[in-house]
Amino acid sequence: MKTVFISAFLEDSIVVKTMLESAGIPAEVLSDQMLDINPFYSIEPKGAKVIVPDSAEADAKAIVADYKEHKKSNK
Repeated sequence: MKTVFISAFLEDSIVVKTMLESAGIPAEVLSDQMLDINPFYSIEPKGAKVIVPDSAEADAKAIVADYKEHKKSNK
């Protein structure tokens, strides 16, 4: 499994996971439970991670890059 997205906010990771699954890429979100309670406190300093199978890494990274670009342009 490869990490394709990391965010301090669980909600962002869930959005990316949903986008990847909509494209037919299986994805999982890994986070500690403290992110669910308080997104500003986390034992895992890198936040919530989205992982995909090794074979889907390139396609997933392209989708993540598009998401990041779109999010940046809407600020």
